[in-house]
Amino acid sequence: MKINKIKIQNIKSNAWKFWALLLLLFSSIFSANAQDTIKVQNHIIDNQIQNQIFKYPVVYTNSNIKDFTFTEVSYEHQQNEFARKQVANEINTYQFLAQGYFTTKSRWKLFGDLAIKKILEKNLGWVLSDDRAIEQEVINPHYFYVPRKADWDNQVYALSGGFSKDITNHLSVAVKANYGTEKFSRTLDARSQITNRNLGGEMQIGYQITKNQKAFILGSYAENQKDFTFKYNNSNLNLEVYPETYLRFNAGYGRILNSFKSSGSGYLYQDIVDKIGLGYTIKGKNSIFTALYYAQNSNNIFYTSDLDLKVNERMKIKTKSNHAELFAFHKWNKKEIQSTLQFDQSDAKNFDKQSNGYNYTNSLNKISWTASLAQKSDSKIDYLVGLNLLYQQNEYDDVLSTTHIELNSLNTGIYTSKDFAFNKSKLNATASFNMYFPLPSKLDYYDTSGGTNIRFFDEVIIYDYAVNTTNYFEPELRLQYSYPTKNNKTVVFFTNLKEKIAVKKQTDYPVSINTNTTYWVQMGVQLNY
Repeated sequence: MKINKIKIQNIKSNAWKFWALLLLLFSSIFSANAQDTIKVQNHIIDNQIQNQIFKYPVVYTNSNIKDFTFTEVSYEHQQNEFARKQVANEINTYQFLAQGYFTTKSRWKLFGDLAIKKILEKNLGWVLSDDRAIEQEVINPHYFYVPRKADWDNQVYALSGGFSKDITNHLSVAVKANYGTEKFSRTLDARSQITNRNLGGEMQIGYQITKNQKAFILGSYAENQKDFTFKYNNSNLNLEVYPETYLRFNAGYGRILNSFKSSGSGYLYQDIVDKIGLGYTIKGKNSIFTALYYAQNSNNIFYTSDLDLKVNERMKIKTKSNHAELFAFHKWNKKEIQSTLQFDQSDAKNFDKQSNGYNYTNSLNKISWTASLAQKSDSKIDYLVGLNLLYQQNEYDDVLSTTHIELNSLNTGIYTSKDFAFNKSKLNATASFNMYFPLPSKLDYYDTSGGTNIRFFDEVIIYDYAVNTTNYFEPELRLQYSYPTKNNKTVVFFTNLKEKIAVKKQTDYPVSINTNTTYWVQMGVQLNY
């Protein structure tokens, strides 16, 4: 199952031509009038514009955005049947979310997010790190594992915020900062405990070229540190004669290091991420068009001790990423259209200081497009129709194991939403239908360990490859009931139901996978004002 790999330079070239064409088309609809007020709802109808406001606030320093605050308390149950191997069989999540945007009398724009989560995972095997294979085809190397399944008790706290303002008639600035801490605890041998701390900041500077046009640059820096320790209730279980509990270390995707010992009381991970980019936006009374690009570097270091000394460095993952994005928004009468086109490309290499060479690489490519057309009467959604496309072409190589994987896929979807109004309240129904199509892919493996690590290949690598090359259908339904209260507040009760239904396996490997339906159920209450 061999495909011809798309050349990255051709994708980039075509993307820039497409940018120029879209810019030419949209420039004809922009006027010199001041922009109307942007009203953001905590709903799929405004997801795209809301993401732009929080990711690139320097673009909106002179926009009229109505103040808003969203708070949410919810519970989610996820039952994983058809899923990759390094995923818990059951996940229960309790969370509190808050988001706000305010403009002061002196035109300072303040914004922020808060998330508090309690996550209980049942029966998770083959990984002792905080990485999960729910959204990743292949999780990053540098993690310990035992095949034996166990429960995890996890806590996540994340806080981000910032401000933006026009400093002069031509100069504007936006500053963002984020802080997060996480704790992951496994409740059975080996009893892992992982503590994450991350801190980062970003600055965006814009220059107003004309009344309607602005150019901007952005730069960010973040440091993430992860402390990892483990211990056994019964240390005798950490012997090769007990394969279910014997601790092993994955240094790639199939390269297994046995008896990996710490020189201290634990292990340390450090990740340093920097980003620099530029963009351009043009705005009219009822329209916004933004084009941007940024490059990002990540240097993730694994230490064989809880001290970040150079002598303790063992593994390094260096990742270089490129991101290009186009966003368009236009409204007329009661209708509005939003469209986001994104291109992401990254290359990563895993360096082993002991063997003095690279043992693992990956190359990830993704093109995604989301577009929607909606009609709103005041705060009522008359209708919404949208579509999304995701094309991925990813390649993974474990040089020393040896594993070579090419995964290619196309994910397509449509979604729709409508409000049903009563005297004061309203009921919203939102439905989406996604279909995942695996494209021709490839898996090659050669065991250089003499057969001692073949189980990881049989039970993880082949299994996940079979899941990744299986068609699946993913429908989702969301119902929410809104009731206005005093002081312009709205109480919203909501429930979500989503399923992942396997359709047809594509791989030629004789492996049996669980194709029972995976489903998510969520319910909660929001306070919006």
